[in-house]
Amino acid sequence: MSSEAPTWARCLVEPEYLKSISVVSSNTLPQPPGFSKKQKSQTRSVSKEEGEANRERINALQVKKAWQLAFQPSKAIPMNFFMSYMSGTSLQIIPIMTALMLLTGPVKSVLQVRSTFKGLLNNEAAYGQVLAAMCLYVFFQAVLMAIGLQKLNAMGLLPNKHSDWLAWETPMAYSMQSYAF
Repeated sequence: MSSEAPTWARCLVEPEYLKSISVVSSNTLPQPPGFSKKQKSQTRSVSKEEGEANRERINALQVKKAWQLAFQPSKAIPMNFFMSYMSGTSLQIIPIMTALMLLTGPVKSVLQVRSTFKGLLNNEAAYGQVLAAMCLYVFFQAVLMAIGLQKLNAMGLLPNKHSDWLAWETPMAYSMQSYAF
């Protein structure tokens, strides 16, 4: 074995080698296309018109985001309707869990509607449109809940027929005698 150190290791400890390395400063590199470096003297304060235009753009973006959030449950309606149809109406665990999911999901979403739109309610200028978007969000959640209720009704788990309530009815007392032939 040779006791001599490799070249790269010797170069690490030699101060003369470090001085001989030329380092290229990033200031000498050309700017990328489309980039212009502004000097502090070139910056200007934002005028009143630009500030108002920025506020209007922010309001428009917040309203657009509110409507996107409002239409989000509507995109799930066809999928949930098809899933409800395909799971069948037999009294098994999968159809029952599908129906319960269609009921509990919208209830949780309606209870959390304020937190869903929390970042958009601070803006006074767009408050009315955000409120309308919130109402539409609740409507679409109600449609999802109606699909779940229809599923439970198709399975016969909703007591909506006269025969479902016979235990709470009083028997009819007839005052006339009847004869059997």
